[in-house]
Amino acid sequence: MSHPNSLVAGSDKMNGEFELKNGAVISTRAFKRDDFESLVVFFEGLHGESMRFSIPHYYDRARLETLTSDLERNIILLALHDDRIVGVAAIFGSSLLWLRGIGDFMTYVDQDYQNQGLGTHLTRLILEEARSKGYHRVSLEVVAENVAGIKAYEKGGFVVEGRMKDWHFGEDESYHDVLIMGIIL
Repeated sequence: MSHPNSLVAGSDKMNGEFELKNGAVISTRAFKRDDFESLVVFFEGLHGESMRFSIPHYYDRARLETLTSDLERNIILLALHDDRIVGVAAIFGSSLLWLRGIGDFMTYVDQDYQNQGLGTHLTRLILEEARSKGYHRVSLEVVAENVAGIKAYEKGGFVVEGRMKDWHFGEDESYHDVLIMGIIL
């Protein structure tokens, strides 16, 4: 088993095709440095349901530069349709000894590709990659009202481990509970 502090960008297992419920064929592969500008465009273009439960503009250019700078530790999976990024899943590791093998998960799917099975597919695929890279545990935080996201995470094997009351201040200018979900790989 590889050590989680010496992860590589992605294996061939992340390369493949997936047919959505609507029949569209999506390809998946590991992020490469040449994808950076397309990744920025993807996050800049997210709107509506894709951002409803997110922190607006959290994944701006500077944040993405930081997150993509350590492809030895982090796993970033892209979903593409006609060479355009339509979904991203990532697991971010830590260099801290007491967090060795522990990763933080995130996923975003373009609004036009939601409710088609893509989020569940990305979740399962990246967790398989994390397992092969030696990760021990992966966790995430999700707004409790994000039913579709929670369903995709549960299908991938995540379980609810806790609830933080009024932890997220949303676009609707009210507070929302956030669930902590995790999976032992």
